[in-house]
Amino acid sequence: MATGNRLPETYQTLTPIIKTPLSDTLSLPLSQQGRICGFFEAQFYRCMEAYGAKLGRKYCDFENRDFNECVTGDKQNKRAEAIRAQRQRLYKEGKLDAAFEENHPSPGEFKPDHFQWNRIN
Repeated sequence: MATGNRLPETYQTLTPIIKTPLSDTLSLPLSQQGRICGFFEAQFYRCMEAYGAKLGRKYCDFENRDFNECVTGDKQNKRAEAIRAQRQRLYKEGKLDAAFEENHPSPGEFKPDHFQWNRIN
């Protein structure tokens, strides 16, 4: 039985019963550090560390939502679907010549440069 200070209600990761350096090393692949969402994960855990598990559920909600959005990409997918539906609607009404651009990059061809504003040159 866990108290509110030890285990958050929306506990999403598995932790070992006994913490050792080996368990910390093996938990690294489950982390987002070194990936695009690593910044949001670090902000969320920094906030949770500051407030604790009980108050962190209340005060770290924005960080948690940002981190979950980065991992799942729900808003981005909904936005792309809305744009696609709008273009299809305009094409069916005759306001556009083609539903989509001819030279549009195929899925997976375009990769954004997330570090374009922080280059070391």
